[in-house]
Amino acid sequence: MKTVAVFFEEAGTFAYPFTKKKYIRHIAQLGEAIEACGANFRVVRHQSSYLGSGEFSQSWELRDGQVIETGPVKADVIFDKGLFSSDGTIPVLNCQEINEICTNKYKTFQLFSDYSPQSYLVNTQEEFFEALANIPGQYKVVKPVDGLEARNVHIGDDEFLKKQDCPYPFLVQEFLDSRSGIPGIVNGVHDFRVTLLNGEILHSIVRTPASGKLVASVTEGGEMRVVEIELIPSTVFELVEHIEKHMVQYGNRFYGIDLAIVNGQPKIIELNSRVSIWDNKQHEVFASTKRKLAEVLVAL
Repeated sequence: MKTVAVFFEEAGTFAYPFTKKKYIRHIAQLGEAIEACGANFRVVRHQSSYLGSGEFSQSWELRDGQVIETGPVKADVIFDKGLFSSDGTIPVLNCQEINEICTNKYKTFQLFSDYSPQSYLVNTQEEFFEALANIPGQYKVVKPVDGLEARNVHIGDDEFLKKQDCPYPFLVQEFLDSRSGIPGIVNGVHDFRVTLLNGEILHSIVRTPASGKLVASVTEGGEMRVVEIELIPSTVFELVEHIEKHMVQYGNRFYGIDLAIVNGQPKIIELNSRVSIWDNKQHEVFASTKRKLAEVLVAL
């Protein structure tokens, strides 16, 4: 029987993302979908545990909300939810090129600049101040090159941003003013995500920030709701097609495009190869996403 393993970058049974019970539940639901397709499911962690040819020195099962250590395992397929360095001996969903494009936000800007806010990679205070001066508008954005869940993202004017503790290198970006919303979908500031599996949009969501905030992240107190695919603006489909023309060369891929609509046009906030798969109880579309993801993984 084939074994599908989900790889996470951090070592330790309860390291990220299992620091939160809800994430254990989300991954367990994916495991159930994989097992329903006739395969075994395991969690593996950290590159140091990889022995080569699909073998890992440690693995875990997720049962009844528990994380259970199951010893060494031979995986036949890897779903990379970290930064797995493959030796090319077994199939991997989300290869290193996909992860590089999605986690390195400056790489995203370089590849898709026509749909991205103006961005500067800064390594010194002099470069930082120069970037602030070059970007128009009162508000700008400072963020890590490879951050997750809106961690250490700062939005404000020049004086505010100069006071933030941001380790170099980081990005300085044009602020995407999405206050005009998306007609028929959301009023005001938003973050609109489409999640794709091998070019197919599996679901789309819109997130809105908590009162008084500009970052539309659920981890920062924002709200999320599912948007029917037929409501997605045609300009977003054009953006998806443009990105997919580049991504298709890297093979099997599961990633999200986070964007904002600015003056009627979609602009990329970021790409995300470690996109959340959410809880089945939140909406049937998340159960459907896991079923389709499981089918692809087991077929690799």
